[in-house]
Amino acid sequence: MGWFAAAGESGKIDLFSPEGKLEKSVELPSATVINDVYVFRNCLVAAADGLLAVYDGEGVKEVPIDGQAVSLAVFKDRLVVGVNAGNGVSLLCFSTLEDAPQERPLAVKGALTALTASLQSCCGVTDQGEIFRSSDLENWSVLDFNSQYEGFYPRMSFSDIETGMENLAVIGTTDTGVPAMFISSQGTVWSYRELSYSASRGTYNLEEEPLSAVYDYLGDQYLLLCSGGVIFSVPACAHCNKFQRINANEIKSLAFTYQGDYFVIGSDNFSAVVPRN
Repeated sequence: MGWFAAAGESGKIDLFSPEGKLEKSVELPSATVINDVYVFRNCLVAAADGLLAVYDGEGVKEVPIDGQAVSLAVFKDRLVVGVNAGNGVSLLCFSTLEDAPQERPLAVKGALTALTASLQSCCGVTDQGEIFRSSDLENWSVLDFNSQYEGFYPRMSFSDIETGMENLAVIGTTDTGVPAMFISSQGTVWSYRELSYSASRGTYNLEEEPLSAVYDYLGDQYLLLCSGGVIFSVPACAHCNKFQRINANEIKSLAFTYQGDYFVIGSDNFSAVVPRN
């Protein structure tokens, strides 16, 4: 479609030009809050409470969902929808948006917060420190991070999971509210990643809550989108983290311009092209 697409205010999909100019807002009649937006089969799919909204460039079609559609991913040419409902967490797997999905209930205790997919697997996390993954969308393994690493790492509530070039990353906060990040090559054994950074007057630890993560292939680094309008860059070098505060209360999403800079969208209708840090 040639646009940047993002969840807008009051149940809209906002479409931006490659230069970062708002070109169009697509009204979704039955959605008040959009939780995620993804491209599937040349359509924009928005996840919301009780439905998926599908925009094909001309009109909007709504697909009813039993529960809250929280996160979207595409794996092996299928759309995967993470759903929190009264009876637990499930994944809906669509081959097409015209056909009924296959439902995969998950044996997790927490609420699903995010999905991601690579060529090898589809993975997700919950707010009670669980990491689940599958290589076929049929059989799912669940790692209870807090039980597995009890006494070694703090107890975690995960907000996002992201696929990098050679590894996976999960982010969130500890049970005392401290930001934390863990890295794994296979999604089974996880290592703590330091979130400190150097500034003019010394070395500091990240204090802002990491809300979501984006992998930057050009820079080979993870970008953590944090509370307080902060982008926190995490490259392979453990001593090369960078802290950048943007003029926004909360950064909701980030994409990359043709020049490799950051196009960020924040709360209160904030958007800007930010030079690469």
